[in-house]
Amino acid sequence: MHRTLIKKTRICLAVVLLAICCFSCKAGPSYPIRAYLNTLAFKSGIGMSSDEEENRKALIDWKVIERKDLSLLDEALDYGFLSYSICNLLQKDGDPFEVLQSEDFFDHSIKEKTKVSEEEALKLIDKAVVLLNQAHFLEAYEETLKEEVKGIDDADLETGDLVYDPERSAYAIVAKTEDGNIETRKAEYEEIYEDLQIEISSNIDFNQATVIPYGETYEDTSYVNELYHLLSSNDSHVFHTSGFRVSYSLSTSGIDLHISKNENGLNSYFDVSINNVKADLKWNDRKNDLKNCFFSLKFNTTQKLGVSCSRYKNYRLKFKDLDTSSFKSLLNSLIVPLNDDEEVSIPLCKVKVPIGNIPGLDLVLDLRIRLYASGKMEFVLRNAHQLGFETRNGKIRYINQHDHDLNCILQASAKGVLSSDLGVEALGVLLADAQLDSGVRGVVRSTLHFYDEEGNVESEASAIPYSGLSEICQYDPDVLVCGDVSLHWLMDLGLNTSRSQMNKLGFSRSFSLLDEEDQIFGNLHHIENGHFVEKCTRNKRVQLKEMETVRSDHIVLDSYAEVLKIDETYQIIVKALPEGYTEEDLLYSSEDASIASVGNGVIKALVPGSVRIKVETKDKAHDAYVNILVSTG
Repeated sequence: MHRTLIKKTRICLAVVLLAICCFSCKAGPSYPIRAYLNTLAFKSGIGMSSDEEENRKALIDWKVIERKDLSLLDEALDYGFLSYSICNLLQKDGDPFEVLQSEDFFDHSIKEKTKVSEEEALKLIDKAVVLLNQAHFLEAYEETLKEEVKGIDDADLETGDLVYDPERSAYAIVAKTEDGNIETRKAEYEEIYEDLQIEISSNIDFNQATVIPYGETYEDTSYVNELYHLLSSNDSHVFHTSGFRVSYSLSTSGIDLHISKNENGLNSYFDVSINNVKADLKWNDRKNDLKNCFFSLKFNTTQKLGVSCSRYKNYRLKFKDLDTSSFKSLLNSLIVPLNDDEEVSIPLCKVKVPIGNIPGLDLVLDLRIRLYASGKMEFVLRNAHQLGFETRNGKIRYINQHDHDLNCILQASAKGVLSSDLGVEALGVLLADAQLDSGVRGVVRSTLHFYDEEGNVESEASAIPYSGLSEICQYDPDVLVCGDVSLHWLMDLGLNTSRSQMNKLGFSRSFSLLDEEDQIFGNLHHIENGHFVEKCTRNKRVQLKEMETVRSDHIVLDSYAEVLKIDETYQIIVKALPEGYTEEDLLYSSEDASIASVGNGVIKALVPGSVRIKVETKDKAHDAYVNILVSTG
């Protein structure tokens, strides 16, 4: 009987342990409150320090949590604590758990003490931050000046008087010279305003913009780039700067710029589009004590950098009939590679646009680009940004949200960066601003593969751009080219530069958001024909005779990437198939038939964009892809 009791006790314990394990697996791993608070501080922009203690202190200053909550740091996060902190962040009244449940943050079946997994917590933080960064203000403006404003032509002006200067569209301070002449200087914020309250949410209308080019301005609508066209068809404003031709057009939604140059066999262009700009501003300054403020700029950018290259066309015949040794010698003697670090910085223009109907309130943009390209390439980078900050009771959090995607054909090292300074001015005084540098950088290293008569291969690295080598070697069947690329995002942000009033109040911050660690295509780094492939196909030569005699363990194509113009076609060539398959066993499909269609192996380009064409066996056992970029040229 004693043994039976022990056996039953062991069974009960096993059942209890199994139930606990099952519950733990269902609930997911617990998420410590310590880690949750650090993530909440960082994503909301309240605390962006590497020091977790500093971030928790910032959350206390913002009244997201209380000091007593620090005793819970090592406990597992539950929905009760999550609701409490997020409602404080969003300044919502009522029972926190019931409020978030009623707003569909989480399912109504969830209990307050239910533990929150890390994955679920991150989703709820992201949702809260989106709401936190949303704002809509009714237009309002009120100012109290330090002193009476005099006319700049008044006869009784004295040194130190505040005047309005219509030429500058700004306030100025009078300074008398020794000979009695009147001079003025730009007035500082503290010399103008006793109180200043502004509230506005406005979509910026660029048809009202004033554009000041950094270069010689002239009208010329006859010029058309040989291969590429402006994003907008309205190409009526033209100027030159730093040796580049710049044209721009304005519309209600934004500004489009086209920068181009043809030099030393490189026809390069950089198209920039800034649109859908929305400004939200709440400025509550009383007696130069700025307690509560909200500043946000939402906008989209499109950057399109392209280079066509004709510098190598005269070398084709010279290399065509050479043996390998002579080929190498002549290649190195004739062509000097470019330095990857030779980039150019091009100032473009300053743009000034009224915000709403408040007199003297303007959005100001200062635009420049930095670019470098050593050979043929094309990329289109699209960004959606929200930048800014919010202050509560003299404490600041930063708004810093970005989304981006990239399509590219890369056959040479290249770099393209758009530098945008965006700010809000009140009668010439810069209240707040954001300085954003965003773009991509790719470094392509070339490799030449030399084949002898027996099919043996010798590989050699080359400093000459991949695009140039491909063009030179395209008629030599014994020389094949590969490339290895490092491609990464670039993004740096500075909020409230030294020229802004917010900087003078001590509210400024710089961020390095994306750098060389932020690789765009992960582990895919090998390229052929300008597109990424899983592995090098140049290492083993395929002797193409009869299709039936060429076998492989996978589908082998003649090309895995092509650049086509609109309405151009390309026939997919199959070089080898796995054992037991013929070309009749292949199916062809387009991942986006609106960009490029395919039928019986013939691809037709329809509209600009990038798409993959799939080649697969009918039994789905084998497949391969052709990357297609449909160019605007």
